Amino acid sequence: KTSSLVTAKVGQRILLRISNVSVSDFHTLTVLGIPMRIVGKDARLLRGPTGRDLSYQTTSITLGGGETADAILTTTGLAPGRYFIYDSRMNHLNNDQEDYGGMMTEIVITP
Repeated sequence: KTSSLVTAKVGQRILLRISNVSVSDFHTLTVLGIPMRIVGKDARLLRGPTGRDLSYQTTSITLGGGETADAILTTTGLAPGRYFIYDSRMNHLNNDQEDYGGMMTEIVITP
């Protein structure tokens, strides 16, 4: 069994590569309570032709089939505890006939 649990200490930054391996569905992943900066898209750094920084701050990212995004989550100033990253389409938060546990994982921040 492989765990998707993410852990960090207060003050650390977390780099996530978020992948949508579906061929047809769009998924919107949300992180509540932790600032998220999208710095890459489809394995490319978000920079303009002159090197201008095109990264952006957000609380959610929507990806189509086969798309990826690189996100940095900043934990500076956060209260230690459990935070969640999850698909905001509620029917994607289940495993077939079982409720809860679909496209969701915990982010545990420790002191």
